[in-house]
Amino acid sequence: MAKVTCVDISEFQQNIDFNKMKNDGIKAVIIRAGYGREASQKDNMFESHFRNAKNANLKIGVYWYSYADSVSDAEKEAKACLECIKNKSIDMPIYYDLEDSSQIRLGKTKLTEIAEKFCETIKRSNYKAGVYANLNWFNNYLDYDKLKSKYSIWLAQYNSVNELSCDIWQNSSTGKINGYDRNIDTNIIFNESVFDKSKDEPEKEKANIPDIFYKVRCNGVWLPEVKNLEDYAGIKGRAITDIAIRVSVGKVWYQAHTKSGWLPKVSGYDIDDYENGYAGNGSKIDAIRVYYTTPQSLANSLGKYLVAKYRVSATGNEYFDWQHDDQTTNNQDGYAGLFGNSIDRVLLVLE
Repeated sequence: MAKVTCVDISEFQQNIDFNKMKNDGIKAVIIRAGYGREASQKDNMFESHFRNAKNANLKIGVYWYSYADSVSDAEKEAKACLECIKNKSIDMPIYYDLEDSSQIRLGKTKLTEIAEKFCETIKRSNYKAGVYANLNWFNNYLDYDKLKSKYSIWLAQYNSVNELSCDIWQNSSTGKINGYDRNIDTNIIFNESVFDKSKDEPEKEKANIPDIFYKVRCNGVWLPEVKNLEDYAGIKGRAITDIAIRVSVGKVWYQAHTKSGWLPKVSGYDIDDYENGYAGNGSKIDAIRVYYTTPQSLANSLGKYLVAKYRVSATGNEYFDWQHDDQTTNNQDGYAGLFGNSIDRVLLVLE
């Protein structure tokens, strides 16, 4: 049997380590964007799954679960899907998931028209489109030949072989893949052309990674600003009491922890603004948390979302391990530092 190289996921699959999946041979993931006619029915984990899969350099496809009982409903579902996707750059087709038992009464002709309407609406936005269904549906409720002639076919059939020609075969709902500790849908990709760029975009120069700037206050004095990893902010042996951070592109929020706990998050960069210009209250800081938000246009250009990568050192001691945003996977704490131990140096970069 051909090798499984793709999984499909939704909000029902959480706590996924996409890097472990990639190391286990997975190269693509198809993510549910939502279901039904309204953008409010967006999958709760779509943005998170999309961002994390992108950061693991996995190929990404999307699917939308249908409840449509008319052609006009299908168009509404396609528009809701496009609104949820928000012009993201996608590597694979957007698949229309047709399997709901409430639709069977509509018959083959009507269901095929519904599939065509969804797919054509998707294609008008310059995405590739496809249809997902099981063997029974393709044989009895959809005009398989007609759809196959125009769109990508994703077949669900839990069997030792696929009995219909397809681009992608969902061969199991009980797959086991490193990076997820429960059953997961697995897929075999037969047609590598599904990875042809889904959205027709002009070639453009790849953007540069933005700069991050930061400075700290020790002994009541603000020290000079530092850019990226050109130096560290702080003085060895002198506890930091306040920190200010800014980025050249995008948004960043950050917060400081002192003996009294976590101080409020701030997003500004102004040492005269005591509310939102810097993090700190004059007390010794023992930990910081930094989170960077990548603009979608930049993520599309770079082909990934960026994170704030940072580390601190306990006063007079060595640096702690690197922290990425507020992540808690891969033995990260969600912050940099050690409660109860003041810090004296900070290093920050986007990657």
